[in-house]
Amino acid sequence: MVSNELDGMQFDVVVLGTGLEESIIASEAAAGGKSVLHVDRNPYYGGSNACFSLSKMLEWAFCHRNCCQTPSVEVLVGGQLTDAPTFVISGEASDQHDMDTLQRLAPFELSPETTEKLQAMLKNDRSYMIELVPKVVFCRGELTEMLISCEIGEYVQFKGVAHSYLAHNGTIERIPESKEDIFASTSLSLIEKRKLMRLMTMVSDNTLYTHILDKYSDTQFTQLLQDKFKLSGMLLDAVLYLIVRVNRGDTISSREGCERLHKYVKSIGRYGRMAYLCGMYGGGSEISQSFCRLCAVSGGTYILNEKVAAIESTAENEFSVVLDHGTVRAKQIVMSPDYTSTA
Repeated sequence: MVSNELDGMQFDVVVLGTGLEESIIASEAAAGGKSVLHVDRNPYYGGSNACFSLSKMLEWAFCHRNCCQTPSVEVLVGGQLTDAPTFVISGEASDQHDMDTLQRLAPFELSPETTEKLQAMLKNDRSYMIELVPKVVFCRGELTEMLISCEIGEYVQFKGVAHSYLAHNGTIERIPESKEDIFASTSLSLIEKRKLMRLMTMVSDNTLYTHILDKYSDTQFTQLLQDKFKLSGMLLDAVLYLIVRVNRGDTISSREGCERLHKYVKSIGRYGRMAYLCGMYGGGSEISQSFCRLCAVSGGTYILNEKVAAIESTAENEFSVVLDHGTVRAKQIVMSPDYTSTA
């Protein structure tokens, strides 16, 4: 784009940031007949929910790292979590470029085993989709229903989350999620299977589910799982962190935990033996892009990698937005919170 090419252009709405909320607003505004300019200062969609290939993730990490910090990434080698800190570089670059980049990004000594593992991963660089904020959606969740009602299917693809794994005591364990998986599991004892089945049956039965909510609504969910269902160890962690999706260190009430568990069980079976869906090419960023495509189809204009220098109000109760390629005028501005410091 030529410098100052945007000078003097007028839009009904200027949207700053391509996160999910901003993308939905831009799409709706364009569909309503408004002229929309949608800008992102990053060279990618999704904002803080962006998704990258392995090498692009490392480029992002280098650009955003605090130079006073030492980058550290847990590497899975042979089923065991290691503490080897490293960055990976693009497998398509020359050997000398690889060495220069490696020294610039992470001047660490890597074990031969770790180096071999990382080189193998880079051969299929684009097979890895790494989200800054990993997201999955329930098969019967509100977001899924909204996407169906918006007829967004031709712009975004989803895949069922077939398996979930839990890092527990330094190892990676696959956790059975559906009733069929519980019965077929070889990692659970008969007693553990009975405990999980009892919990799944409780939330599947509306009468039992309502009774548990009324009786234990004032207790912590962890306490309910321990006292009522006798869960402990890896089984307790699996329910809390994989199924109910509680953040480590957080606590939730029994009511909230049971409601999440109820939604999880109800989601199983809609599209298969899984409860969650994930975007084929990233969750939050891919959904954001689908709404951006809808906006573009309705006439919206998009510019990525465009910096915002200033936002000023005018005497005509409009806004003047100073961008890298000129100054535009807008009747309304919608921005991500990330842009408030610029404004």
